Amino acid sequence: MAKIKKFPVMTIRKIAGGRDPVNLVEDFILRRGFDPGECVSEKAADYVRWMLTLGEGEELEILVESLKKISETTLYMGVNVATVPVRGGHEMLAAALEIADGLVGIKVSLVGHFLVLSASLGLAGVTVEDLDYNYQLIVAQQAWFKQSLAEELGWEKLPES
Repeated sequence: MAKIKKFPVMTIRKIAGGRDPVNLVEDFILRRGFDPGECVSEKAADYVRWMLTLGEGEELEILVESLKKISETTLYMGVNVATVPVRGGHEMLAAALEIADGLVGIKVSLVGHFLVLSASLGLAGVTVEDLDYNYQLIVAQQAWFKQSLAEELGWEKLPES
């Protein structure tokens, strides 16, 4: 029979995981030139919402949810692109869905009476650069989406959001 080697008992150290999701988003907001403390619109034990005014009446909403379960913490980042009118709303929604096929890495949603371009992602292992990349995806495609939607509907411009 072969000899069984005995190994010394190792002390297992706890290695802290990724960064705190709230601090991560606050760093992203600081990079955009805003004060995270002033931008907080709602804060609870399990979620935080920031609203950043981008200009021309546009606001970027950032929502971090499930803060109590770090493995399930998610981030939502979205910008309203148009108000869906009551009259002709079905035409606008159909056109938006057709155009949405051309979006890369983001989605279009109907939230209330607004069309919203947004990105959602789990925050495990995410860096500030990843947040910036998702923000740039929204910004880069926003003008194209608005123009394409207006052209598809035969309108000069979309209703303000």
